[in-house]
Amino acid sequence: MDIKVNLGQHSYDVTLEHGISSHIPGHLKKMFPESRFVLVTNEKLAGIYSGLISTWTDALGLSVHVIPDGEKFKTIETWSGVMDFLLQSRIERSSVVLAFGGGVVGDITGFAASAALRGIRYVQIPTTLLAMVDSSVGGKTAVDHARGKNLVGAFHQPSRVFVDTSFLDTLSDRDFLSGYAELFKNAFIGGPGMFDFVSKNHQSMVGRSHTELIEGITRSIRIKADVVEQDQFETSGLRAMLNFGHTFAHSLERFFGFETVLHGEAVFWGMRCACELGLRVKTINPSEWHLYNELLSAMPLPQLPSRPDPQNLYADMFSDKKVASGKIRFVLPAEPGRSVIRSDIPGEEVLGVLGSVFPG
Repeated sequence: MDIKVNLGQHSYDVTLEHGISSHIPGHLKKMFPESRFVLVTNEKLAGIYSGLISTWTDALGLSVHVIPDGEKFKTIETWSGVMDFLLQSRIERSSVVLAFGGGVVGDITGFAASAALRGIRYVQIPTTLLAMVDSSVGGKTAVDHARGKNLVGAFHQPSRVFVDTSFLDTLSDRDFLSGYAELFKNAFIGGPGMFDFVSKNHQSMVGRSHTELIEGITRSIRIKADVVEQDQFETSGLRAMLNFGHTFAHSLERFFGFETVLHGEAVFWGMRCACELGLRVKTINPSEWHLYNELLSAMPLPQLPSRPDPQNLYADMFSDKKVASGKIRFVLPAEPGRSVIRSDIPGEEVLGVLGSVFPG
């Protein structure tokens, strides 16, 4: 199945197919017959998929660069190492970089591709649920900074995305659930149909039921593609909707040093906070709260290493990319499947929610 992301001359297909990985070299040769290929992956995947990478290397004449695994390595230093690899590999403007991994690999590789020779093509081959439904589509590339998450980066669309759902078979339960947070998020922004779909099929998807999970992934990619087509560079505010729960989540990740709490785990908590804030400031109709509460009650909230400090979390939100004119913009639920952006939320309301969700 191909899902088109229509962006004019920067349009591309997202190919969703179980087991497509063995056919990727053939697709790439047809798409880029005169190009050289290089690949970036991480240490964990280089071990798990050594045979597959070897096959791709033989078929495409790949040079391979391996980076450390984990969000804490999503840094300028790691990015610089990828840049060194690309330049030492004598890439040309016609070269193509393959990003084989999850969100960290995809973001760093895409950012390097945006900068190398002032921009070369890259292909996303996501291996995690999070990357399949979110980060591999849309062209946001970045690394983290001491001041916050994803603060250094560029918009650079991939030339193709290959989603092979067989890669999900090797994910741990923790990594799978972390990625599922980005699918679950679409219940709040993807329209009433997505809200109903997630409500009805949540347990099946968490249990990795193939039929429901593929449908959830497909719907999520279509939602992301539709938003990106309308607001590629996040100028109208529409694309900010994709960050539902993320203002809270990014503060949580930074509070715990980008190590002990996975991105999706923080997003689950962020969605809880966003819904509680929506109830407080009445973006949610109280008569519909039971619908949200039923869905939130089913959400697999992970245990945190310790209680985060509400004051620290709130202060850190002012470093968020969505801050405008010094005001924090929150994406808050308005009705099942729809959310709104608010930048007029008093600090005491935010702190009240943080104190309620993370009681002392």
